[in-house]
Amino acid sequence: MNKNFKVVLISNTSHFFSSFMLNHIHELSKIYSVSICCNNADKLKKKVPSNISLININYVRGFSLINDLFAFLFTLFFFLKNKPNLSISFTPKIGLMVTISSFFARTPKRIHWFTGQIWANSEGLARIFFKSLDKLIYYLSDYVFIDGLSQRKFLIKEKIISRQNSIVFNKGSVGGVNISKFKYNDLKRSRLRKNYSIAKNTFVFLYLGRINKDKGIIELVDAFNNIKNMHNVLLVIVGSLEDKKIEQLVKNKNKILYFNYTDKPEEWLSLADVLCLPSHREGFGTVVIEAASCGIPSLCSNIYGLQDALIKDKTGFFHKVGNTNDIKKKMLYIVRNKKLVKKYGQFANKRVLKDFEQSVISKKFLKFISSNILRNGI
Repeated sequence: MNKNFKVVLISNTSHFFSSFMLNHIHELSKIYSVSICCNNADKLKKKVPSNISLININYVRGFSLINDLFAFLFTLFFFLKNKPNLSISFTPKIGLMVTISSFFARTPKRIHWFTGQIWANSEGLARIFFKSLDKLIYYLSDYVFIDGLSQRKFLIKEKIISRQNSIVFNKGSVGGVNISKFKYNDLKRSRLRKNYSIAKNTFVFLYLGRINKDKGIIELVDAFNNIKNMHNVLLVIVGSLEDKKIEQLVKNKNKILYFNYTDKPEEWLSLADVLCLPSHREGFGTVVIEAASCGIPSLCSNIYGLQDALIKDKTGFFHKVGNTNDIKKKMLYIVRNKKLVKKYGQFANKRVLKDFEQSVISKKFLKFISSNILRNGI
């Protein structure tokens, strides 16, 4: 135990920590002095150990000059005042603020965790600009973690990072899967289907996550609309709407049910037969392995990141990114091959237990901190 060693974890929202980092946080707090900085930090009070310091910093999504400037200054002040030994940052904008702040504050060790690239599908000056920011984050960090092997390969190919000092834990993801939480529950499946008048034999496609254009919702809905009258199927969409233009596509539509953000994703996964994640870009796709933990296979875009979360024709199905016709084709194949879907779900569950159980990831994460940070003279 080394309570004199100060670790600070920084992301934009408390939701990130509650969704991906709780097991890491619990294990870190047993050994080190831990602080968490994020927006709405108080929401973590009942979820993390009482010996953890929670600091609210008003980070916001997207670009906001005045807000971002104040958030950066607050972050810099925090580092100058508290003098942590190690900083670990998440998401691009926060990573930039934290690495610059911790560099000027002379924080001994700095780590950034890459969880996807906003420039992956960009072109021209936007791509060049955001790539340069990720390069700066890497340059100012002692190590970078990446939540997927294919993402690491992509970043190396794009010359953002090098093989040296870039790490993926086990087979990928930030915090793995809580298998005691994400498990199939027949009672919850029956209750939800009864509550929303969904017949037992109705085949349910589920989308679970943030809802915007980059997540491929438009193509998914278009593809589903082309098959919905051919079979006894339903599309359930659960998540917060970030694009008002998409609202009219998903609300009050025949055979499409929309529900707002949920803090119990495991229940919706028990309801479903197949998870859909038609993203245009994705760092890893944690929801895919959460579905797998429930014995639910997935239908995903064939892109880096998701290629780590899903094994083609073993734990699910790939479709061409942004291709409505291919999504339609794969949906029809899935509905007509229900026994295969069940087989893929069983294999997906076994894979999660082997490669993505959260204690496996946390053990490797903590071992890295003790072996590569503490042992190197701090």
